[in-house]
Amino acid sequence: MDKLDYQIADEYSHELCEIKNKLAQLERGRIYELSGAQMDGYLATNVEQLRKMINELLSKIQNGQDGTATELGEIMRNL
Repeated sequence: MDKLDYQIADEYSHELCEIKNKLAQLERGRIYELSGAQMDGYLATNVEQLRKMINELLSKIQNGQDGTATELGEIMRNL
């Protein structure tokens, strides 16, 4: 297996930040069942969103796709 020529934490910083934020919200009890605020969403919904975020990140890494930060940087350079 070849070693990656980039740091995952740097390349996928946006994706990792989204996962970190979702986990922090859950840690603070930001779910509808506890907060009563619909914007927080149900626990099952939050877990499904987190599962999707992790799967998308792993897929990007597995397939050698650029991270969101790199994609946005390319868009800005091409403007």
